[in-house]
Amino acid sequence: LSCGLRPVGTVQILDGRFTIRLSKPEAADFERCLYAFLVGNEIMRIGSSKGKLRLRIRAWEADVSHGLAGDYSRTRQSEAEIWRTTLLEYGTGHLYARLGTVVTTPVGEFNLYQIEERALIEKHKPRCCNDVTRIRNP
Repeated sequence: LSCGLRPVGTVQILDGRFTIRLSKPEAADFERCLYAFLVGNEIMRIGSSKGKLRLRIRAWEADVSHGLAGDYSRTRQSEAEIWRTTLLEYGTGHLYARLGTVVTTPVGEFNLYQIEERALIEKHKPRCCNDVTRIRNP
């Protein structure tokens, strides 16, 4: 919340599938945005999306669902198990999001969403952030 992320949805495992439901429909059209998954009081994952957030969350649903089913091509086994055990313990998690910060310079306007994402990952070190090599969790 301190960096402007707001609740936009929930995440659960329903019938063995990783399911994300948006409570703020306008968030589906966010582009160049940041998002974070929280379960309990833990930040599980921080990410960003260049395109529409709805497309990114559909990819998350598919990737983690495949991992939960034993297909680890897009989601590591260790990450799938973290999602499974944490969501089974708490039942529901929350998706937070916001548009990236835009700055204007003499050269033009720039969206800092990827820089903000890296800074937040470095600060919070979420267990399920495994795609940034220098921050990769075991």
